[in-house]
Amino acid sequence: MPIRNLTAWNTMILGYSKIDDYVEVLELFYRMQEEGNCPDKFTFPSVVKAYVKLEDFNGLRQVHCSVIKCGLNQNLVVGGSLVDGYVTFDSMDDAVIAFDEIECKNVVSWNSVIRGLVRATRWEEAWETFNRMINLGESPDHFSFATAVRICGALRSLDRGKQVHAKLIVCGFEGDIFVGNSLIDMYAKCWDSESCLQVFDQMKEKDQVTWNSMISGLVQFSNFPKALNLFSKMQTLGYSIDRFNLGSVISACSGLADVRTGREFHGYLVKNFLDSDVIFGSALVDMYSKCGFLEKAHRAFERLAERNEVSWNSLISGYAQDGSLDAFEIYHEMKLAEDVSPDSFTFTNLLNLCSIHGSLDQGKQIHAHLIRTVGMNHLIVETEFVHMYAKCGELNYAEQIFNGMDERNSYSWNSLIEGYEQNDEPERALQIFRHMQVSGIKPDCFSLTSTISACRKLSTIKNGKELHGFVVRNNLESQGILRCVLVDMYATCGFMDCACRVYNQTSEKDVNIQNVMLSSFIGCGRVDDAKWVFDQMEERNTISWNSILTGFTNSESKDEAFKLFRRMQEENVESDSSTLVTLFNFCANLPALAQGEQLHSHAIKKGLFVYNSVVMDSSLVDMYAKGGSIERARRIFDNMTDRNVISWNAMTNGYAKHGMTAEVLKLYELMQTEGVYPNDSTFLSVLSACSHTGKIHEGLQVFISMLEDFKIVAKAEHYTCMVDLLGRVGLLNEAKEVIEKMPVEPEISTWGALLGACKLHQNIELGKLAADQLFEMDPQNPGHYVLLSNIYAVAGKWKEVEEVRNLMRSRGVIKEPGVSWIDIDNETQTFHAGDKSHPKHKEIYSTLRSLLPRMKILGYVPDAKFVLRNVEDGEDEGESLLQHSERLAIGLGLISFSKNSVIRVFKNLRICGDCHTASKFISKITGRKIIIRDTNRFHHFENGVCSCGDFW
Repeated sequence: MPIRNLTAWNTMILGYSKIDDYVEVLELFYRMQEEGNCPDKFTFPSVVKAYVKLEDFNGLRQVHCSVIKCGLNQNLVVGGSLVDGYVTFDSMDDAVIAFDEIECKNVVSWNSVIRGLVRATRWEEAWETFNRMINLGESPDHFSFATAVRICGALRSLDRGKQVHAKLIVCGFEGDIFVGNSLIDMYAKCWDSESCLQVFDQMKEKDQVTWNSMISGLVQFSNFPKALNLFSKMQTLGYSIDRFNLGSVISACSGLADVRTGREFHGYLVKNFLDSDVIFGSALVDMYSKCGFLEKAHRAFERLAERNEVSWNSLISGYAQDGSLDAFEIYHEMKLAEDVSPDSFTFTNLLNLCSIHGSLDQGKQIHAHLIRTVGMNHLIVETEFVHMYAKCGELNYAEQIFNGMDERNSYSWNSLIEGYEQNDEPERALQIFRHMQVSGIKPDCFSLTSTISACRKLSTIKNGKELHGFVVRNNLESQGILRCVLVDMYATCGFMDCACRVYNQTSEKDVNIQNVMLSSFIGCGRVDDAKWVFDQMEERNTISWNSILTGFTNSESKDEAFKLFRRMQEENVESDSSTLVTLFNFCANLPALAQGEQLHSHAIKKGLFVYNSVVMDSSLVDMYAKGGSIERARRIFDNMTDRNVISWNAMTNGYAKHGMTAEVLKLYELMQTEGVYPNDSTFLSVLSACSHTGKIHEGLQVFISMLEDFKIVAKAEHYTCMVDLLGRVGLLNEAKEVIEKMPVEPEISTWGALLGACKLHQNIELGKLAADQLFEMDPQNPGHYVLLSNIYAVAGKWKEVEEVRNLMRSRGVIKEPGVSWIDIDNETQTFHAGDKSHPKHKEIYSTLRSLLPRMKILGYVPDAKFVLRNVEDGEDEGESLLQHSERLAIGLGLISFSKNSVIRVFKNLRICGDCHTASKFISKITGRKIIIRDTNRFHHFENGVCSCGDFW
């Protein structure tokens, strides 16, 4: 075999390297040395590459030793290949050593070592190396500058980033796409939206990465509309939809709660088989969850081929924010899943849900789980436990956790202060505030807000003024939120002069403090003053209009409320869903069905139902149900594409108010079938329906299920329903036993339910006991006195009746007069008992009198016990009873409406038993449908039968 020189060996080694036969490269490398040939600067780069490609790190280190022995470690090409090799193996210490050994470095070798340090996230070292390159006189290229900009973004160092930006402009790289994209990303990470947009706008040439980076930055800045607009423009210019921009725009839809656009992107993902991707799928789960479309969120979650913490937490967060206890079921599934574990975000959402529902047992289970597993060592989670225990009334637990925290920040202190303030321990809230000051934590706006609110609850103007002084001394009075809360505190304490002084001392009154002044006047019932403030406002936002509308609706100034709404339209102020929901609720509570129908028509014309607002639809269901049109309410409910627990509760409560217990129970089962879990409000409606129709077996089952199956802690309202349920069917002793054993303090309504049952079943002794409790708890409520008086009157105990009336007079209690009303041609006609003020009163009385003989023929007998006074000898009881307010309203309806029209009457008190009986006979004789809504429920009279089945 002829003698081969070094050039021949290098040629063969390079040739095999080019065809990726790295094993042969190494074989030749060893053979050439065995034959006495010493490798040179042309040999080593191919050998280094072979070891890297074969993933032989030890071999790379061995060849490094050979390089040193051959004295070639200072060579730029050989040393550069070693740097690249070590960077590939993530061995940055070796890479830096190899780099430092190079005698004459160029920009490529500098870039290689900087790139390696960036890859290893050794950001500060990377920045120092870049600076060293500059200081040694090396001229950076576009790759150097792009990497340096990336380093500044990772370090969130805006100052350094701007320095690099200035230098690259001097060096002429401002127009480079690669550099421009890095600048956009850096400014986004440093939260400099203005510079970010400026770089984007000044770039003469853009690529896909440019658009994606800018869209991602806008989403990060919460500029969701611009992000979607930019995405649309990008498509117009011919750029494609890809994984990066899709995730951003779905997040933008989530931020805007724009489920309509989000669905379009969802469709794109489905068509391209990307909806099961963990990144996109998780974004869809998050978007649907935040928009309140939990069923769609769950379906998107089920489609995921792989689930990570983000997807699980997004789903849990959605259910938690909706108040659904289903979040706990998902949490338990997450614990059983592989490769994921609940984190602080998971527990924060679940603990917040416990706070909302008062689910103390669930909160304790989570607490126990954390102690058994990762421990209680996360500041945010510990603070949420403080918040949860405080919300559930377990302030001792809350303070115990607080005291055991290794670290406390202002958020921790604020949570405890807020807990005591919201649990009606404002004095303790003030004490904690003072302890916080002593501990060296400076109170912030949130601390002061809760503490000033505590002063408001204590009605101690002295403490409130001290805090006001603290605000002034610490130069915090410029904080708008504190001025707002001070105005609220003074107003609530009755010191409107002080509230006005704080308001007037505000040199620049923005719409926020003006809105607070509005609500302050509204809160103390000074609607006229609120109207004055409203009229003085130069700028009004939707909140301003909604606040003043709320004031008039709360004052039941029906005409003024609707006049104000018309003015709002005349001034071209767009009403939003909150405006209409306020008015729908107003119409529901009046009730004012005709006006509600007009508002509904207005909302449709304005396109406010395009996005299928669950809140608005639910308020419509409530409005129609309370207005007496339960069929219309059900049609709206059935047409809702998405329903949350509020929607189901509105329909359930509607049926309950109409005495349609069978429908209530059907809905209760159906909502669970559709995956919506009932909450405490649901159970109130179901239990109320059962109590009003005597469904004791069903009511008891539902109550037990609430406690045991759904783990909902019963509130006083639920126990009140149980008292009512037992009392109505005559189980008065059992009802009394519920009151004695209930774990929470009985409320006024609880004793009121027992008193009402005693009246129904004429239990004088127990009625007196309940009344005595009510006289002590609520001495100015005339209803309690009237009920006891009625019990005595029915029993013929007129002496006791007079004693109750004397007690009322001595306490200055005035009996609320019974009032009934009916809407005729959009005008409300009101009647009192014996009323003869109506222009048609003669015709009304004549019509009612003409019906009496026919009613008696059919079996009607005037019920003397509802006369409720000592009837004189010879006095006609039927004549006295037909003068009741609800009977007069029916009479006006008979002479005003056509035979096919429904007569709707409303009464501020409970319908009396005789009027209930009479209404059945009137409906049969006249062939008319009569609906009467009293203080408790609706009665549908048709063909001589009432929907309540005479049990109410």
